[in-house]
This record gives sequence, structure tokens and C-alpha cells, in this order.
Amino acid sequence: MATEKIYNSKNIENDIYEFWLKNQLFEPIKQNKKLKNFSIILPPPNVTGNLHIGHAWDTTIQDTIIRYKKLRGYRTIFIPGTDHAGISAQTKFEKVLAANGVDRSKLSDVTFLKQLRAWVETQKNTIHRQWAKIGLALAYNYEVFTLDPCANKLVNDAFIKLYRDGLIYRANRLTNWDVKLKTAISDIEVITKPTPQKLYYFRYQIKDNDDYLVIATTRPETMFVDTTVFVHPNDQRYKKYIGKYAINPINNQPLPIMADAYIDQKFGTGVMKCTPAHDFNDYALAKKYQITNFASVIDEDGKLNQLAKTPDGNFTGIDRLKARNKIVEYLTKIGKVEKIEDYTSNVGYSERSNEVIEPLLSKQWFIKMKPVVKKMKAIEKSAKVFTNFLPPRFQKTMNQWLNNIDDWCISRQLLWGHQIPVWYKKNSTEIYVGDKPPRDPSKYVKDRDVLDTWFSSGLWPLTLTKFADHKKILKDFYPISILVTGYDILFFWVARMLFQCSYLDDSISLQNVLLHGLIRDEQNRKMSKSLGNGIDPMDVIAQYGADAMRCFFMSSTTSGEDLRFSKQKIEYMWAFINKLWNCANLISPKPLGNSSKNFHHLHRWILQALNQTIVNFTKQMDQYNFVVAFKYLIDFAWETFCNKFVELKNILPPAQTASVLRLVYRQILIMLHPFAPFVTEQIYQRLYREQKSIMLEKIVVPKSNKYVMPIETKLLLTIYSVIKDWRIKHGIKKDVKINIYIKTKARYNQKQINADLTQLNVVLVNDLKNAKTTNHVFDQFAICIINQAVDHTQEIARLNKLIATLTDELKRSNGILSNQAFLKNASAEKVQTEKAKRQKYQAQYDEAVTMLKKIKA
Repeated sequence: MATEKIYNSKNIENDIYEFWLKNQLFEPIKQNKKLKNFSIILPPPNVTGNLHIGHAWDTTIQDTIIRYKKLRGYRTIFIPGTDHAGISAQTKFEKVLAANGVDRSKLSDVTFLKQLRAWVETQKNTIHRQWAKIGLALAYNYEVFTLDPCANKLVNDAFIKLYRDGLIYRANRLTNWDVKLKTAISDIEVITKPTPQKLYYFRYQIKDNDDYLVIATTRPETMFVDTTVFVHPNDQRYKKYIGKYAINPINNQPLPIMADAYIDQKFGTGVMKCTPAHDFNDYALAKKYQITNFASVIDEDGKLNQLAKTPDGNFTGIDRLKARNKIVEYLTKIGKVEKIEDYTSNVGYSERSNEVIEPLLSKQWFIKMKPVVKKMKAIEKSAKVFTNFLPPRFQKTMNQWLNNIDDWCISRQLLWGHQIPVWYKKNSTEIYVGDKPPRDPSKYVKDRDVLDTWFSSGLWPLTLTKFADHKKILKDFYPISILVTGYDILFFWVARMLFQCSYLDDSISLQNVLLHGLIRDEQNRKMSKSLGNGIDPMDVIAQYGADAMRCFFMSSTTSGEDLRFSKQKIEYMWAFINKLWNCANLISPKPLGNSSKNFHHLHRWILQALNQTIVNFTKQMDQYNFVVAFKYLIDFAWETFCNKFVELKNILPPAQTASVLRLVYRQILIMLHPFAPFVTEQIYQRLYREQKSIMLEKIVVPKSNKYVMPIETKLLLTIYSVIKDWRIKHGIKKDVKINIYIKTKARYNQKQINADLTQLNVVLVNDLKNAKTTNHVFDQFAICIINQAVDHTQEIARLNKLIATLTDELKRSNGILSNQAFLKNASAEKVQTEKAKRQKYQAQYDEAVTMLKKIKA
């Protein structure tokens, strides 16, 4: 390894990851089998592109946990994998082909899939390089791709079991349909966007009556297949029409008028047309009232079909969105348009094609979810084992969703994915379901659809352990100790893992689930392509190093909350690492004796402070309170160790001090290692060789903590801090002596304090003799600094300059905070930040004015 004297993250981080891999430090086979097992499974990133900053945050949390658990004496494994990403990968690769001038339609399915697999391999290689840059302790020997044979076998087994148990069925039901890709898609692949539209008001004549109802809709193109008209049962305007019929103005079909409390009396006119074939809410109403005579007017390509006919017109073959204006023109011509208004509403778009999503009836495969969830809950109750959610509030959120779960559409009309293990017998209704083809495959046609990506992802805990190629080793790590992921996929992924694995294996797959939020930009906006505010973690690493980025992630927000990106905080973490790096130059590279004979009271203090830090740190880490744990560590490492003990080392006995420095610094490195693995390994290799790697060290929690700080230690540390601040504030050099007087009723060893202070160029006087002093009051004593040490002329000039600067800052800040445009347009947080600045300037101003008056008095 390189032994750089100046901290340079690039030079440090390049070689260390290879060192870990070469020595197989991530692999469980190199660990003692008698140790307690601890496992983490990596949420498999899609093989569609580079890892984004959210991936870096998510994986850093996991890596911090696994490294910490290893240091705490567990036999650990962090199992990696990648996701084939179904629709996402197929559409992305089609764009790659188009960009290279390749016509997808001219490729056979076999050729297309072969080229897609080759492209996926290059994508996986890129992801591997990025994992290494972040420093993830992944057990690569057990990596799985979600289309690997072991994964495919488990997927088929799960489908077959659910089918034979009567829980998988095929039906013609409403789904989210992408008319461009011609496939059903999941809810997570639907992006809602505020979209300006028109709200059309049409007249529906009451049958055998001169009255008519005005109905508002944004979708005239679906009117051809309206089935019903609904009003609210308590709406006095329309009660008299309930039970009658309204005539559909587009095709003269009579529609029964019904009542349901779902209807919003304030939307439009309070009357709703019900089109079950093209609206999920309407579909639910139709199901409630057993309305079954409905069909789609829109085909899979988004064009209107043969049902799009009027008594004197035909809209068949026209794209649904283009047909809208033509239909309105027709209804205007026959006098059925009441009015048209501008209207903005949320419209669903396909995340992959950016096409407006069409709720469409299509023949798909579904899972009956309620029986599956019921079995999961029965297993939990019987075993008295439940998944622990962190933060706990997500347990309630999960239960509410599971209690109201609908059947799950699991089929997709794609080439890329796990092909559904179903064959249809020709000229027959017979269906064969199995992991192998039927005996006479020539008489059957295989289902061309593939399974939803979430179906295979939902089996991830089992795929990586009990059903993996190395299951003899990996089965010991099931159930998974902890899963870390974003709360935005709690339902789409976490829930599916819990109920799928429990159904298939009669077990609870995840012991703990830690959920984090989303990462936002410095303006607290969600990162998105449209805003162009995404951040590449590789750029952050190139500028600051992986360790600084990781420390920022782990110290900036609590579980379940969003994280705001901050370059300033990353720079602060870089400064902290640089401080520790420089401190390494003061540590002896050779082991020293550990005798406590002739220890100074500061030696005992720093060792006690270390012990207390280890206790506090491990307690918080064991509870996954990373922010609190890191604060305990950084406060001790930076403030207590570097800024106090290291700076006071010259007043202490050299031999004992060198030993204590080496011991304490080593423990700091070990505790910091989960957060900043690269720099801690590099320093450890340079200074310590007790183990081959810092990863093989152990964090040992002290058993007892019976220490009462002597008054001498309190006095010395307090005097040092006060004098240090005094010298900085007044520009007094270290070689200038400062006289102080201690006011206290407590008894202390004055000889010891005098000896310590003498080496700090501080003189302890016995009498003030009416001298002017600046007093610093604490619980047990007051420290009085005799002001003669200050050059009054220089101090008056310094204070006048400071007061002038602060006056300008206060004027600027008051101007901003009195600006009504700023107060109106700026975020609440920005306003609060400016108020905090003003408060700080005012406090500094008041202090400077007071000090100036005292000097002049």
C-alpha cells in the first residue's frame, strides 16, 4: 500500500479495495463458523445505467452496518446482485440500438435477446466498478443476476405452487397499459404529472323526458362505452332521476341512472358517467354493482376500435388523443356541448415511454393476494416472529396497505424477463403449467408473456440464500438480518418479499427492515431528469473521496427521513478526515508498553473518555442510530482527542503519552472504519499490524465505567480551553505569558496545576490585587484572566474593525429581512437561515461593544 504523507483520497482509495478482494475479507468462508451470523442483501440495482446518488446513500448505509457487525464479532455476509429490470432494460436497449442505427424490427427475437444480454454484461461491469469506488464489502462469489438459472428455477417454482394452490389465475381485467410499448406496467412505472386539459360538459337527455343532465369529462373518446350514470344519493338536484335512464349523446344508448356516495358533488355538475373499461374508479363501481356488460373502445395500440361509431359517423382507427377534438366537433354540431373549460389535472405517464397511460382491459395473469397475505400473518402469529420496521411507524403503514390489498397483475408483454411457465394446447382450452415443456410440445403454444420484474425481486431473500447455487453455505444466513431500502418501494418490493417468501418457504424472510427517505438537492428539491439536478456519486468521490461522501451520508439524517445534499457538509467531513490523517504523523508506528505506572491524570481522563465513547457509540450503532453514534465519535475524535489531548501532549510524560496516543488512536480508527473504510485501512496498515486488516479488528465494549473526574483534570481542561480561545480572540502568541486567578471553594492540588500551567505559559497568581480581569464562570470555579496580557491599543483597533464589519453585516441582513419580496418568495428555511445569521451578528456585535467599553473604562 502507498504511504502518503499528505492526505490524498485518490491515491489512498485506488489500491485498498483490491487489497480487500485479494485477501477475501468480504467472504464468509474466511470467517469463524462458530460466530453468530449476520446478513444483508443488496437491493439489486437495475442494469440500465450508472448508479445515482441515491444508490450511493443506500449502499453506504448497508456497508456501514456490515462492517460494524464484523467488528463486533459477527460472521457476516453482504450479498450482491443485479436486476434484469424488465421493461426498463428492454426499452433502454432499444434506444441504444436506434442510436446506433439498428432497426429493432429487423432483428429476430433470438438475436435481439442475445445482443441485449451482451449489453447487460457491460452494464454490470460498470456497476461493479462503482461498487468498488464506494467501498462496498460485497461477497462477490455469491452474486446473483435475477435471470440466472437459480433465480429462474425459483421463480418457476413459485409460479407453479401458487397456480396449483388456486391463487394464480388469468382474466380480462383493467390494467395500466402503455400503448407505445404495448404492455401492462406496474403502478411504480406510472408517473403522474399536472397536465393542462379541457373539461367538456355534455348533455345527456333523460329518456322519455325533455330534461337532460350535464356531465363533465376530460375524456370524450371513452363515451362510446359508458355503462351507467351516477349521482350522489343525497344530492337533491338529481334525486328525482335515480332509477331513470339517460341517453348517451354519442351513440344514443340508454344508460341507467344510479346513486353512490363515492360521487363528488362539487366536481363538474355532480353527475358522473361510468366507463369501467377505461377508469379504475369506474371499474370499482362496476364491480360493486355487478355491472359486467362493458368493453374497451381503445385497442392495445391506442387507437379507437369498431365500437367508436355514431349514428352517422365512424371514428374507428383514430388515435384516442387525436380523436378527442373530432368527437367534440361532432357533439358540438348536434347540439350536445354545454360548455368547455380549461382544466389542469394529474395524468399518468409511462416512466419508460412517456406515453399517456391508458387504463385498458387486457387478458393478464393475476395473484389472489388476500390468501397469500393471510398465510403470511398466520406464519408470523404461529412462530411469534415479526419483521421489525425501522422507524416503527412504517409497520402501521405496511399493515394498512396489506389489509386493503388488491390482486396483483404479474404478466408483462415483453421479451426480456422470466417467461411465464404456461403452455396452451392448440384447438383446446387445456392449459399446462410446469417447469419443463409438456410431453408433446408440438401440440402446445407457450405463453409469450414474461413475469413482472417485482415477482422475481420479491423472491430475492430466498434467491440469494436457500435457493442459491451455494446454498450449503448461504442457508445459514437466512432469514436476512436486515434489509435497507427506500420507503418509496415499501409496497412495491418490501411487502412482496415478505408475503412471497413466507408463502413459498413458510418463513419470515426479513428480521429487520430499515427504511430511509429520498435524497434531495441543496434547494431541497427532489432530484429528477426534468430539473437536471441529479448528482453523480462518482463526481463526488473524484472531488472529495468516498470516505468524506460516506461520512456525510451517515451523519446527516435519521432513518425514514429525506436527506438534503450538501457540499459544505461533505467538505466538513473531508476536513475531519484530513485532521485524523495529520494526527497519524504523531503516532508511533511501533507497539509500546501499556503500563499505567506514572500515568498523568490526563492519561486516565482520555482513556475514560474513550471507554465512555465506545459505550455510547456501540449502544447507538446497535440501535441503527447512525447520526447519534457518529456524533459521539466525531466529538471525541476531533474535539476531545485532537483538539485537547493531542495539543496537551507536550506537558505530559513522553513515554506514557506515546503509548496512550497509539492506543486511543487505534480505537478511533476501528470505530470510524465502518464509515470511512479506505482512510482507516490505509492508516492502520501504516501504523498497526496486529491484524492483516483493520476489518479483522474487534470493538470491545468496556465492562465497567466507574470514573469520577478529579478537580485537577476539570480545572486543567477548562483553563486550557479558555486560554486557547482567549489567545485566538485577542491575537496573543503562545510564548506570551498569561496570568490567571482561580476562584473556587473546592480543594485541588495547586502544585500539580501550577506545574501543568507553567508549560502552557500560564501563571497562576494567588492574589488579584485589584487587577482588571475577564471572568469565566463555571459550576465549581471561576477563571479570572488578568487583562494586562492584552495590548489595549491593538485590542481597541481590532474591536473597532470588528464592530464596523458587524455593523455592515447587520445592515445587510436587516435590509434582506425587511424586503417583502424576499419574505414572500424565499423558502421558509432560507428566511430562517437569514434570521439566524442576524441573531449571530447581533450577539457578536453586542459582545464586541461590551468588551470595548470594559477596556476603555
